[in-house]
Amino acid sequence: MRSFAAVFLLIITILFFENVSNVSAQFLEAGVDKLEKPIDAPDVKLKVLDGGEISIKELKGKVILLQFFDPYSSVCQKSAFALDKLHKDIKTKDLVIFHVAIKGKEKDLIKFRDKHAISLPILIDENRADRAYRVSGHPEAFFINRQGKIVGKAFGEKDWTSKGMKDLIKFLLDQRK
Repeated sequence: MRSFAAVFLLIITILFFENVSNVSAQFLEAGVDKLEKPIDAPDVKLKVLDGGEISIKELKGKVILLQFFDPYSSVCQKSAFALDKLHKDIKTKDLVIFHVAIKGKEKDLIKFRDKHAISLPILIDENRADRAYRVSGHPEAFFINRQGKIVGKAFGEKDWTSKGMKDLIKFLLDQRK
């Protein structure tokens, strides 16, 4: 009986660590840094380019992808366009993607949006959300799960439409707890 318990415990341990490594592999495959321990996403209010405000706390229950960007940076411009494509590829009301402009006046951001045919909302970082999120450069993206926890970060240019990225987003969408 004792050996049965030991074998059972060994199987449970292997399955647990296999699941943990599969989750980490999904982040790795997407080129996203998985946080060892998820942290609460700072609840900041951001101004929406065409009017109104949005609070991260209001979106709890959805998967959120926040990308802080500089609209004058060519890398950020390409990334904004690619994120838009990702959103079109994964159409669901449970995924919310925002571009958060750390620079630029409203009229310049409207020109940027129109020039690059950006359909995702652009938020204006008037309240220095970049500090609350400890943004170290741009573009920098934060993956927030349904519980309002930051679970991953990505810095620099990414292939937002890669199979690995889409698989990661689908994995986060499938997580209900």
